Amino acid sequence: MPPTVHMTQESPITRQAARVVLFDHEDRVLLFRAAMPRANGRQSRPFWITPGGGMNPGETPAEAARRELREETGLEQAELGPCVWLRRHVFHWEGAWIEQRESYFVARTAAFDVSTEGHEELERSFLQEHRWWRLSEIAASPERFVPGGFAQLAAPLAAGQFPREPIVVGV
Repeated sequence: MPPTVHMTQESPITRQAARVVLFDHEDRVLLFRAAMPRANGRQSRPFWITPGGGMNPGETPAEAARRELREETGLEQAELGPCVWLRRHVFHWEGAWIEQRESYFVARTAAFDVSTEGHEELERSFLQEHRWWRLSEIAASPERFVPGGFAQLAAPLAAGQFPREPIVVGV
């Protein structure tokens, strides 16, 4: 049974974020393995996420997606496709509740060696590793992927089939 969480603030702090579903020429997708720090000094159960993060003041979601992709992977040039998914989730971070609202963009690139030199100290504290995944590997894996149902959601994107409007995806 999960521990009981007592909210000490009336409502979560809203944080806008942008993420990128990045495919290479073999239809593999780049994901980072993350584990969130907890108050007891331990980390959460690991999960795999796309590159991305919080928006800076004045940035559009697309600008933030490009910047985060550069900072987290070293990829300087990537042509972003449309925003394909929207996701909202609430989590506890450093003593506060955060409601994160994410916009996911799709992009393609040639395979490259990921550089994590641009990671901030905070990112280094919870991003443990990265790898290129085939969607079939994701579907067969016991690991957790965010959002849930990642392989099924990403399959049309890998085929170049984008929704007319972004799809709201679950946690």
